[in-house]
Amino acid sequence: MKLIIVLGMVEHEKEIAKMFKESNIPIYSKVDIEGIKSGHKQVDLSNWFGSDEDTDLSIMFFAFIANGNAEELYQKVEVFNANEDRIAPLHAFQLPVEKFI
Repeated sequence: MKLIIVLGMVEHEKEIAKMFKESNIPIYSKVDIEGIKSGHKQVDLSNWFGSDEDTDLSIMFFAFIANGNAEELYQKVEVFNANEDRIAPLHAFQLPVEKFI
């Protein structure tokens, strides 16, 4: 089992939801995220909470899936990113789930 996560701008919410459905991942969750840009190239560890000055509204979709179901979603994200001329492409990644109760 894997945890698959897709991050993107809130403007792409409908497209990301469609990608999950078309990839045979009918059950997923979504979380609204406020991304913060500190303006520094390196992470400022002393500024744990960041700044409210430069924020972006983002969205995170995630699902627990069987091992083989992620590839179609990855392909859809790659096609979306190739067709979009944007500064903020979608990001997708997966984590192994070693134990699930």
